[in-house]
Amino acid sequence: MRLLLTTPYDLAVPGGVNRHALDLLDVLTAHGHTVRLVGPASEPAREADPRLVHLGRVWVGSLNGARSRVTLDPSIGGAVGRLVREFRPDVIHLQDPFLPLLNTWVLWHRGAARCVGTFHTYSETSRGYLWTWPWCRWCLRRVHVRIAVSAAARDFAARYHPAEYHVVPNGLRYPPAAVVRPARPPGRPVRVIFVGRADEPRKGFGILQAALQRLEAESPGAFVLDAVGRGTPRGEVDSAELAAAWAAADVCAVPSLGGESFGLVPLEALAHGVPVVASAIRGYADWLGKAAVLVPPGDAAALAGALRAATADPEEHARRAREGRRWAADYDWERIVERLLTLYAGSTSNEPG
Repeated sequence: MRLLLTTPYDLAVPGGVNRHALDLLDVLTAHGHTVRLVGPASEPAREADPRLVHLGRVWVGSLNGARSRVTLDPSIGGAVGRLVREFRPDVIHLQDPFLPLLNTWVLWHRGAARCVGTFHTYSETSRGYLWTWPWCRWCLRRVHVRIAVSAAARDFAARYHPAEYHVVPNGLRYPPAAVVRPARPPGRPVRVIFVGRADEPRKGFGILQAALQRLEAESPGAFVLDAVGRGTPRGEVDSAELAAAWAAADVCAVPSLGGESFGLVPLEALAHGVPVVASAIRGYADWLGKAAVLVPPGDAAALAGALRAATADPEEHARRAREGRRWAADYDWERIVERLLTLYAGSTSNEPG
Protein backbone atom coordinates (compact mmCIF):
# COMPACT_ATOMS: atom_id res chain seq x y z
CA MET A 1 0.00 0.00 0.00
CA ARG A 2 1.17 3.53 -0.74
CA LEU A 3 0.50 5.79 2.23
CA LEU A 4 0.91 9.56 2.54
CA LEU A 5 0.95 10.82 6.14
CA THR A 6 0.67 14.46 7.11
CA THR A 7 1.41 16.53 10.19
CA PRO A 8 0.55 20.23 10.38
CA TYR A 9 3.20 20.84 13.08
CA ASP A 10 6.86 21.83 12.76
CA LEU A 11 8.74 18.55 12.36
CA ALA A 12 11.89 20.10 13.83
CA VAL A 13 10.21 20.48 17.24
CA PRO A 14 9.24 17.47 19.40
CA GLY A 15 5.57 17.08 20.28
CA GLY A 16 2.91 14.45 20.76
CA VAL A 17 1.36 14.65 17.29
CA ASN A 18 4.73 14.68 15.53
CA ARG A 19 5.90 11.74 17.58
CA HIS A 20 2.71 9.90 16.64
CA ALA A 21 3.26 10.65 12.94
CA LEU A 22 6.97 9.74 12.95
CA ASP A 23 6.35 6.49 14.83
CA LEU A 24 3.56 5.63 12.41
CA LEU A 25 5.92 6.32 9.49
CA ASP A 26 8.40 3.83 10.91
CA VAL A 27 5.96 1.09 11.87
CA LEU A 28 4.11 1.21 8.53
CA THR A 29 7.43 1.03 6.70
CA ALA A 30 8.43 -1.96 8.82
CA HIS A 31 5.19 -3.65 7.74
CA GLY A 32 6.25 -3.38 4.10
CA HIS A 33 4.28 -0.33 2.98
CA THR A 34 5.62 2.57 0.95
CA VAL A 35 5.19 5.63 3.12
CA ARG A 36 5.91 9.36 3.01
CA LEU A 37 5.36 11.94 5.76
CA VAL A 38 4.85 15.57 4.75
CA GLY A 39 4.95 18.49 7.15
CA PRO A 40 6.50 21.91 7.72
CA ALA A 41 9.98 22.16 9.22
CA SER A 42 11.87 25.18 10.52
CA GLU A 43 15.06 23.15 10.05
CA PRO A 44 15.77 19.71 8.59
CA ALA A 45 14.27 16.87 10.63
CA ARG A 46 15.86 13.43 10.25
CA GLU A 47 17.93 15.04 7.50
CA ALA A 48 18.97 11.80 5.85
CA ASP A 49 15.46 10.27 5.80
CA PRO A 50 14.11 10.31 2.22
CA ARG A 51 10.62 9.45 3.47
CA LEU A 52 10.19 12.96 4.91
CA VAL A 53 8.94 15.82 2.74
CA HIS A 54 9.31 19.33 4.21
CA LEU A 55 6.77 21.85 2.95
CA GLY A 56 5.74 25.27 4.25
CA ARG A 57 7.09 28.13 6.30
CA VAL A 58 6.42 27.79 10.03
CA TRP A 59 4.11 30.16 11.89
CA VAL A 60 4.29 30.31 15.69
CA GLY A 61 1.15 31.11 17.68
CA SER A 62 -1.15 30.01 20.49
CA LEU A 63 -3.56 27.14 19.81
CA ASN A 64 -5.62 25.48 22.56
CA GLY A 65 -3.38 26.91 25.27
CA ALA A 66 -0.18 25.63 23.67
CA ARG A 67 2.59 27.35 21.75
CA SER A 68 2.05 25.73 18.37
CA ARG A 69 4.21 25.82 15.26
CA VAL A 70 2.19 25.17 12.08
CA THR A 71 2.28 26.35 8.48
CA LEU A 72 -0.10 28.98 7.16
CA ASP A 73 1.85 29.22 3.89
CA PRO A 74 -0.62 29.51 0.97
CA SER A 75 2.16 29.14 -1.61
CA ILE A 76 2.59 25.40 -1.01
CA GLY A 77 -0.56 24.39 -2.90
CA GLY A 78 1.29 23.62 -6.13
CA ALA A 79 3.98 21.58 -4.36
CA VAL A 80 1.33 19.59 -2.49
CA GLY A 81 -0.50 18.87 -5.75
CA ARG A 82 2.71 17.63 -7.39
CA LEU A 83 3.52 15.45 -4.40
CA VAL A 84 0.11 13.75 -4.50
CA ARG A 85 0.20 13.26 -8.28
CA GLU A 86 3.74 11.88 -8.30
CA PHE A 87 3.50 9.69 -5.20
CA ARG A 88 0.00 8.40 -6.08
CA PRO A 89 -1.05 7.37 -2.54
CA ASP A 90 -3.73 4.77 -1.98
CA VAL A 91 -4.47 6.28 1.43
CA ILE A 92 -3.79 9.73 2.87
CA HIS A 93 -3.69 9.84 6.68
CA LEU A 94 -3.94 13.37 8.07
CA GLN A 95 -3.16 14.38 11.65
CA ASP A 96 -5.57 17.05 12.96
CA PRO A 97 -7.33 17.52 9.59
CA PHE A 98 -8.90 20.85 10.57
CA LEU A 99 -5.56 22.61 10.99
CA PRO A 100 -4.55 24.70 7.94
CA LEU A 101 -2.96 25.06 5.54
CA LEU A 102 -0.98 21.95 4.66
CA ASN A 103 -3.87 19.62 5.43
CA THR A 104 -6.22 21.87 3.49
CA TRP A 105 -4.12 21.65 0.34
CA VAL A 106 -3.74 17.88 0.76
CA LEU A 107 -7.51 17.47 0.98
CA TRP A 108 -7.96 19.73 -2.06
CA HIS A 109 -5.51 17.68 -4.17
CA ARG A 110 -6.43 14.26 -2.74
CA GLY A 111 -7.62 12.84 -6.06
CA ALA A 112 -8.83 9.25 -5.74
CA ALA A 113 -6.92 8.58 -2.52
CA ARG A 114 -8.89 7.40 0.48
CA CYS A 115 -8.60 9.96 3.29
CA VAL A 116 -8.25 9.06 6.96
CA GLY A 117 -8.10 11.76 9.62
CA THR A 118 -6.91 11.45 13.22
CA PHE A 119 -8.28 14.05 15.65
CA HIS A 120 -5.92 14.76 18.53
CA THR A 121 -7.61 17.83 20.01
CA TYR A 122 -9.51 18.19 23.25
CA SER A 123 -10.39 21.51 24.84
CA GLU A 124 -12.58 22.77 27.64
CA THR A 125 -13.72 25.58 25.31
CA SER A 126 -15.17 25.48 21.80
CA ARG A 127 -14.33 28.88 20.34
CA GLY A 128 -12.02 27.56 17.65
CA TYR A 129 -14.49 24.97 16.37
CA LEU A 130 -17.32 27.51 16.42
CA TRP A 131 -15.43 30.31 14.67
CA THR A 132 -14.20 27.99 11.91
CA TRP A 133 -17.33 25.85 11.57
CA PRO A 134 -17.70 26.19 7.74
CA TRP A 135 -14.00 25.42 7.25
CA CYS A 136 -14.20 22.36 9.50
CA ARG A 137 -17.29 21.05 7.70
CA TRP A 138 -15.55 21.43 4.34
CA CYS A 139 -12.64 19.36 5.66
CA LEU A 140 -14.84 16.75 7.32
CA ARG A 141 -16.77 16.08 4.10
CA ARG A 142 -13.49 15.10 2.42
CA VAL A 143 -12.40 12.63 5.09
CA HIS A 144 -13.66 9.08 4.62
CA VAL A 145 -12.58 7.60 7.97
CA ARG A 146 -12.41 9.63 11.17
CA ILE A 147 -10.28 8.55 14.12
CA ALA A 148 -9.98 10.10 17.59
CA VAL A 149 -7.10 9.29 19.92
CA SER A 150 -9.39 9.11 22.96
CA ALA A 151 -13.00 9.30 24.04
CA ALA A 152 -12.34 12.90 25.06
CA ALA A 153 -11.10 13.82 21.58
CA ARG A 154 -14.03 11.95 19.99
CA ASP A 155 -16.64 13.68 22.11
CA PHE A 156 -15.11 17.09 21.54
CA ALA A 157 -15.07 16.67 17.76
CA ALA A 158 -18.52 15.05 17.58
CA ARG A 159 -20.12 17.73 19.74
CA TYR A 160 -19.62 20.34 17.03
CA HIS A 161 -19.12 18.13 13.97
CA PRO A 162 -21.32 15.04 14.33
CA ALA A 163 -20.03 11.97 12.49
CA GLU A 164 -18.73 8.48 13.21
CA TYR A 165 -15.34 8.54 14.94
CA HIS A 166 -13.32 5.42 15.67
CA VAL A 167 -11.28 5.63 18.89
CA VAL A 168 -7.73 4.42 18.21
CA PRO A 169 -5.27 5.61 20.86
CA ASN A 170 -1.73 6.78 20.42
CA GLY A 171 0.83 4.02 20.30
CA LEU A 172 4.29 3.73 21.79
CA ARG A 173 7.42 1.77 21.16
CA TYR A 174 7.05 -0.65 24.05
CA PRO A 175 10.47 -0.88 25.73
CA PRO A 176 12.03 -4.28 26.42
CA ALA A 177 12.58 -5.31 30.03
CA ALA A 178 16.33 -4.69 29.74
CA VAL A 179 15.88 -0.91 29.48
CA VAL A 180 13.06 -0.28 31.98
CA ARG A 181 13.34 0.85 35.59
CA PRO A 182 14.92 -1.94 37.66
CA ALA A 183 12.72 -3.58 40.29
CA ARG A 184 13.81 -1.68 43.40
CA PRO A 185 12.17 0.28 46.22
CA PRO A 186 11.81 4.04 45.85
CA GLY A 187 15.11 5.79 46.51
CA ARG A 188 16.03 8.10 49.33
CA PRO A 189 15.58 10.78 48.20
CA VAL A 190 12.57 9.85 46.05
CA ARG A 191 13.25 10.85 42.46
CA VAL A 192 10.25 12.56 40.81
CA ILE A 193 10.41 12.89 37.03
CA PHE A 194 8.60 15.48 34.91
CA VAL A 195 8.79 15.21 31.11
CA GLY A 196 7.26 17.92 28.98
CA ARG A 197 7.09 21.59 28.04
CA ALA A 198 7.58 23.32 31.37
CA ASP A 199 7.25 26.72 29.69
CA GLU A 200 3.58 26.09 28.83
CA PRO A 201 1.29 26.93 31.78
CA ARG A 202 -1.22 24.20 30.88
CA LYS A 203 1.42 21.53 31.63
CA GLY A 204 1.20 22.48 35.31
CA PHE A 205 4.93 22.60 36.03
CA GLY A 206 4.41 25.45 38.50
CA ILE A 207 1.93 23.29 40.43
CA LEU A 208 4.52 20.52 40.64
CA GLN A 209 7.14 22.96 41.92
CA ALA A 210 4.70 24.13 44.59
CA ALA A 211 3.98 20.51 45.57
CA LEU A 212 7.68 19.77 45.93
CA GLN A 213 8.15 22.88 48.06
CA ARG A 214 5.49 21.49 50.38
CA LEU A 215 7.25 18.13 50.53
CA GLU A 216 10.57 19.84 51.22
CA ALA A 217 9.05 21.82 54.08
CA GLU A 218 7.56 18.65 55.58
CA SER A 219 10.55 16.34 54.97
CA PRO A 220 13.72 18.18 53.97
CA GLY A 221 15.75 16.31 51.36
CA ALA A 222 13.21 13.48 50.95
CA PHE A 223 12.25 14.29 47.33
CA VAL A 224 14.23 15.50 44.33
CA LEU A 225 12.97 16.59 40.92
CA ASP A 226 14.36 15.52 37.55
CA ALA A 227 12.66 17.77 34.96
CA VAL A 228 13.22 17.07 31.28
CA GLY A 229 11.96 19.10 28.33
CA ARG A 230 11.66 22.59 26.95
CA GLY A 231 11.76 25.23 29.70
CA THR A 232 13.57 23.00 32.22
CA PRO A 233 17.24 23.37 33.26
CA ARG A 234 18.08 20.14 31.41
CA GLY A 235 16.12 21.10 28.33
CA GLU A 236 15.28 18.54 25.68
CA VAL A 237 17.33 15.35 25.77
CA ASP A 238 17.98 12.56 23.31
CA SER A 239 16.38 9.12 23.53
CA ALA A 240 19.31 7.57 25.42
CA GLU A 241 19.27 10.29 28.07
CA LEU A 242 15.50 10.02 28.43
CA ALA A 243 15.74 6.24 28.84
CA ALA A 244 18.31 6.76 31.60
CA ALA A 245 16.02 9.29 33.26
CA TRP A 246 13.13 6.80 33.27
CA ALA A 247 15.37 4.09 34.73
CA ALA A 248 16.46 6.41 37.55
CA ALA A 249 12.97 7.71 38.40
CA ASP A 250 10.75 6.53 41.23
CA VAL A 251 7.50 8.27 40.25
CA CYS A 252 6.31 10.36 37.29
CA ALA A 253 4.30 13.54 37.89
CA VAL A 254 1.95 14.68 35.11
CA PRO A 255 0.27 17.81 36.59
CA SER A 256 -1.40 19.16 33.44
CA LEU A 257 -4.22 21.66 33.96
CA GLY A 258 -6.26 20.83 30.83
CA GLY A 259 -6.28 20.82 27.06
CA GLU A 260 -4.93 17.26 26.82
CA SER A 261 -6.67 14.62 24.72
CA PHE A 262 -4.46 11.64 25.58
CA GLY A 263 -0.94 12.10 26.99
CA LEU A 264 2.03 10.08 25.81
CA VAL A 265 4.14 10.96 28.87
CA PRO A 266 2.11 8.95 31.43
CA LEU A 267 1.88 6.06 28.97
CA GLU A 268 5.64 6.04 28.43
CA ALA A 269 6.25 6.23 32.18
CA LEU A 270 4.06 3.20 32.81
CA ALA A 271 5.75 1.29 30.00
CA HIS A 272 9.11 1.95 31.69
CA GLY A 273 7.85 0.65 35.04
CA VAL A 274 7.49 4.08 36.65
CA PRO A 275 4.26 4.65 38.65
CA VAL A 276 2.32 7.77 37.65
CA VAL A 277 0.57 10.54 39.57
CA ALA A 278 -1.48 12.64 37.13
CA SER A 279 -4.17 15.29 37.08
CA ALA A 280 -7.73 14.01 36.87
CA ILE A 281 -8.45 15.95 33.68
CA ARG A 282 -10.74 14.47 31.03
CA GLY A 283 -7.92 13.61 28.63
CA TYR A 284 -6.21 11.44 31.25
CA ALA A 285 -9.03 10.13 33.40
CA ASP A 286 -10.84 8.43 30.49
CA TRP A 287 -8.03 6.03 29.70
CA LEU A 288 -5.58 5.98 32.62
CA GLY A 289 -8.26 4.57 34.89
CA LYS A 290 -6.72 2.58 37.72
CA ALA A 291 -3.27 2.55 36.12
CA ALA A 292 -2.33 5.86 37.78
CA VAL A 293 -3.09 7.90 40.87
CA LEU A 294 -5.28 10.85 39.82
CA VAL A 295 -5.52 14.14 41.72
CA PRO A 296 -7.54 17.33 41.17
CA PRO A 297 -5.81 19.58 38.62
CA GLY A 298 -4.14 22.67 40.05
CA ASP A 299 -4.11 21.33 43.63
CA ALA A 300 -0.50 21.40 44.84
CA ALA A 301 -1.41 19.98 48.26
CA ALA A 302 -3.20 16.98 46.72
CA LEU A 303 -0.31 16.41 44.32
CA ALA A 304 2.21 16.49 47.16
CA GLY A 305 0.16 14.01 49.17
CA ALA A 306 -0.21 11.66 46.21
CA LEU A 307 3.52 11.71 45.45
CA ARG A 308 4.26 10.87 49.06
CA ALA A 309 1.65 8.09 49.18
CA ALA A 310 2.72 6.60 45.85
CA THR A 311 6.27 6.07 47.11
CA ALA A 312 5.68 5.33 50.81
CA ASP A 313 5.04 1.55 50.61
CA PRO A 314 7.69 -0.37 48.65
CA GLU A 315 5.41 -3.35 48.01
CA GLU A 316 2.55 -1.21 46.70
CA HIS A 317 5.03 0.79 44.61
CA ALA A 318 6.38 -2.43 43.07
CA ARG A 319 2.86 -3.68 42.35
CA ARG A 320 1.94 -0.46 40.57
CA ALA A 321 5.15 -0.60 38.54
CA ARG A 322 4.46 -4.17 37.39
CA GLU A 323 0.78 -3.60 36.62
CA GLY A 324 1.43 -0.32 34.85
CA ARG A 325 3.92 -1.95 32.53
CA ARG A 326 1.53 -4.80 31.72
CA TRP A 327 -1.29 -2.32 31.11
CA ALA A 328 0.85 -0.18 28.79
CA ALA A 329 1.59 -3.22 26.59
CA ASP A 330 -1.88 -2.85 25.07
CA TYR A 331 -0.66 0.40 23.48
CA ASP A 332 2.32 -1.15 21.70
CA TRP A 333 2.46 0.16 18.13
CA GLU A 334 2.35 -3.41 16.84
CA ARG A 335 -1.17 -3.70 18.23
CA ILE A 336 -2.28 -0.19 17.30
CA VAL A 337 -1.08 -0.39 13.70
CA GLU A 338 -3.22 -3.46 13.01
CA ARG A 339 -6.30 -1.45 13.95
CA LEU A 340 -5.23 1.37 11.65
CA LEU A 341 -4.55 -0.96 8.73
CA THR A 342 -8.03 -2.42 9.14
CA LEU A 343 -9.50 1.08 8.90
CA TYR A 344 -7.33 1.89 5.89
CA ALA A 345 -8.52 -1.22 4.09
CA GLY A 346 -12.14 -0.64 5.04
CA SER A 347 -12.29 2.93 3.69
CA THR A 348 -13.19 1.83 0.17
CA SER A 349 -15.77 4.45 -0.74
CA ASN A 350 -14.77 7.50 -2.77
CA GLU A 351 -17.49 9.51 -1.05
CA PRO A 352 -17.04 10.36 2.62
CA GLY A 353 -19.74 9.07 4.89
